[in-house]
Amino acid sequence: MIFQELSVWEIAAIVGAFVASGLVRGFNGGAGANFITAPVVALILGAREGVPVIILLNLISNVQVMPGALPYADWRRMLPVGLAAMVMTPLGAWVLIAVDEDFMRRIVAGTSIVLSLILLSGWRYRGPRGLPVRIGVGGMGGVITGSVSMGGPPVFLYLLSGPGSAAEQRANFLVFGLLVQLGAIVSYAASGLISLELLLLAAVLFVPFTLACWAGMRLFAHASEAQFRNLTLGGIAILSLIIAVV
Repeated sequence: MIFQELSVWEIAAIVGAFVASGLVRGFNGGAGANFITAPVVALILGAREGVPVIILLNLISNVQVMPGALPYADWRRMLPVGLAAMVMTPLGAWVLIAVDEDFMRRIVAGTSIVLSLILLSGWRYRGPRGLPVRIGVGGMGGVITGSVSMGGPPVFLYLLSGPGSAAEQRANFLVFGLLVQLGAIVSYAASGLISLELLLLAAVLFVPFTLACWAGMRLFAHASEAQFRNLTLGGIAILSLIIAVV
């Protein structure tokens, strides 16, 4: 069991990261959630073990959250994004397997910093929003998700720059998450990255992560449109700043 090889502080760091990530995921659908878990698990467990655990738990949480969000999703807009992401996740999985483990840790850290700085800058997408753009954004999210689990920011920035209520934005991001995570899990399983030990680790983390997701969902139920945008962007900015500094 992986936990038997870890210190108390390392276990606490992993559990704490997933609890914080669960709160974010339950509240806004997952935008920025993996900024918390990815650097922690990559440092402690290694990217090849940590990234599949993150994606597996994210997929489970999305299945739990989706029923209430489905009526608000813009499927016409999000299906091209999600399907493009699914198609491109195998390339990300290949990067995760092919790249040296130590260098992969640096890629995870570097991706966190770059995406953090983009989010912190307050940049908003103002360009065209047609089908080619949706496919491109989804494909980019798929590669990043498959390799380092943090494929949400390109899609989130695209969505937030467009119209839609808080419920619609959250539902659309959940659609993307569900599809890209399904693609990633299939790619990991086909590549031999899903082991019994990894499944046991995910089972141990499932309870605290799920409870945190539930708490985040309760927070969303009591948030106004303005509070949703402000808390989501503010939370991502704080998380990004912490990651960029650390």
